[in-house]
Amino acid sequence: MRVLFPLFLILFSFLANGQLPYTTNEFTYTVETDVEYAQDINYVGINESLLMDIYRPVGDNNCTRPCLVLIHGGTFIAGSKADVNIVNIARSFAEKGWVVSTINYRLGTLKNSYHERYAFCGDDIAAPCAYISDSTEIYRANYRGQQDAKAAIRFMKNRHELDSTDVNNFFVTGESAGAFIAFATAFMNNETEKPVFCGVTDDGPSPDADLESCLPDGYSLTRPDLGPVTGTKNLGGFDASVQGVGGYYGGMMDLDMLNDETDWPVLYMFHQGSDVVVNYDYGRVLGRIDWECFAPTSLCQPYAKYPRAYGSKGIETYLATLGSSPTRTVEIIENYEYMGDCLDNGHSIDNWITRSNNMAELYATRVQENGNTPNDGPCFAAINESQLLPSFKIYPNPTDAKFTVKIENYNVTGELKIYKITGELLLTKTILNSIELEFEFEPGVYLVDINSGSKVDIVRQKLIVY
Repeated sequence: MRVLFPLFLILFSFLANGQLPYTTNEFTYTVETDVEYAQDINYVGINESLLMDIYRPVGDNNCTRPCLVLIHGGTFIAGSKADVNIVNIARSFAEKGWVVSTINYRLGTLKNSYHERYAFCGDDIAAPCAYISDSTEIYRANYRGQQDAKAAIRFMKNRHELDSTDVNNFFVTGESAGAFIAFATAFMNNETEKPVFCGVTDDGPSPDADLESCLPDGYSLTRPDLGPVTGTKNLGGFDASVQGVGGYYGGMMDLDMLNDETDWPVLYMFHQGSDVVVNYDYGRVLGRIDWECFAPTSLCQPYAKYPRAYGSKGIETYLATLGSSPTRTVEIIENYEYMGDCLDNGHSIDNWITRSNNMAELYATRVQENGNTPNDGPCFAAINESQLLPSFKIYPNPTDAKFTVKIENYNVTGELKIYKITGELLLTKTILNSIELEFEFEPGVYLVDINSGSKVDIVRQKLIVY
């Protein structure tokens, strides 16, 4: 099911003027890695540095770029800004003319006091570190995550001149746990919406011996008040409001945060019915794994302590009951099959290129509605290819089979990578200063990257073999 709620004036403008700005992949990009945007206390009382990577388009000379903040998944205990879907979407949006910030946030949950590894349950079937002490831990992890995302948004707005971004056109998107965080970032704006579990609550239990290795040295089991909804980092400049929010196979534990919205951000959601991790309608997180995949064979100890949540379909059903609701694109694949989804990878994006392009179109309509159109500098942070990039040529391009990659004015050791347009990595080759290499590929569309590992480290070109 795909549900579209477009604005008629925007669609009219789209039809009259052709492709919307910020929806076509036409630029190369650079990446600034491991930028610290804040420090904060994590789930066991240890101060943690929070890092982001910043992707910027090259050659657009646009002083008012929209900005997208991307949040990875990982059940609130794993994952990073380097996760493949996050990187692919970041690159795609940068090629469309967006500035993109991919963030790490505070991970971690206290563990169960009782853990029994069943005879047929290895680490590859059920991750031991996912056995949480109680549902409180998920509420608290999600809350810390949205505080961090808001800190990252304020950080990026505060440096808007450096990145040539438009502070009136910021968006946030996440996948899985990152989607829970993205929704809370956009919709949890009042202190009355703060979950009671995120104030001072009872200490966590001592972890089972099998699970203690999941916690860092010097851990604390105390659960203090987590502070205001806004967080406390990067205040004093811009706020953390966004014009749009997106979620890939994520959800919300509490829909009350939707009730007091008056100035809605646009909303993008994607989910598959075959998702056994986050029920696309409503159910306990990891619940389908327990009762459809593990329990019939007593394979693994159930994940019994996770909270219930509304997936994308459940959220959409609720929004349809409200008097006012956001402009949105909701893409639901109705492939639910009771007891039949355990071997499917339903907790995933079926086609990240299509889905991110659809999300970009929705976001771009809001950008256009806000009066933003790309302008031709000069501006402080406009990046000129001749200033930052090595001489990087692919010829002939398009080609019937053979082509040459020539790199000049390159004085560091790096990597050349070639991908299929689907994202499959075909080859990696070390670059030692300037090189000239010849290849022969089958017909198709390919992406050719140079990665130097420096602060401005990735350059990409598209190759067509016919």
